[in-house]
Amino acid sequence: MVTRRGDETAGSVLIKINRLGAGCRVLTPTTGFDGGTRIWLKGTGPDWVEEATADAYIERQIKFDSDVWVLEIEDREGRAFVDEKIE
Repeated sequence: MVTRRGDETAGSVLIKINRLGAGCRVLTPTTGFDGGTRIWLKGTGPDWVEEATADAYIERQIKFDSDVWVLEIEDREGRAFVDEKIE
């Protein structure tokens, strides 16, 4: 679900994966070294974090870039449902 709407033409997207009590992760997009491949980085680190920690990360990103969109995926298995590589 869309939990925050950003700028429709310039906003980047954060994906919050919520395992519903078993931890959260926030993915942030970047471009690969080839300049064209999208890669998702684990913005909150390699491990699953508490939801409050994920939300605090998102709030810091919003202060840095007010155009950002936030999508939340609630999935007990922690799937991101993206085709691109996650690092």
